[in-house]
Amino acid sequence: MLMTVDRERQRLLAAWQQLTPEDQRTVRLFAEFLGQQATALEPLPPIPQEPLPIPKPERESAVLALKRLKKTYPMIETDFSLLEKASQILLKKVLGTADAEVIAEMEELFEKRYQGWKNRPGLADQ
Repeated sequence: MLMTVDRERQRLLAAWQQLTPEDQRTVRLFAEFLGQQATALEPLPPIPQEPLPIPKPERESAVLALKRLKKTYPMIETDFSLLEKASQILLKKVLGTADAEVIAEMEELFEKRYQGWKNRPGLADQ
């Protein structure tokens, strides 16, 4: 292995020495770019498969509950339909429904969405 690295290093140096200073700069910039790309492509942390145990605080508002639920269920994509349904539920708060009732409805929405995500086709193959 060490001989292969030394041989490659020698080939690279020989090719480098035949380049003009401008081309050497281009090769260096490209090598730096590749190094940055390798760092940027590090795998993302795995998405949790179960809801995160984020405690429900006392006297939580409906808006804070929505934020908590989005963090509790990171595996669920916050797509338009979910946001639309959550907005409709939050609108009930504006119309006078108690926070506790609105929060319970949002918790049910997120739990149902999680169950749908958990039971989606192909999940068992992963």
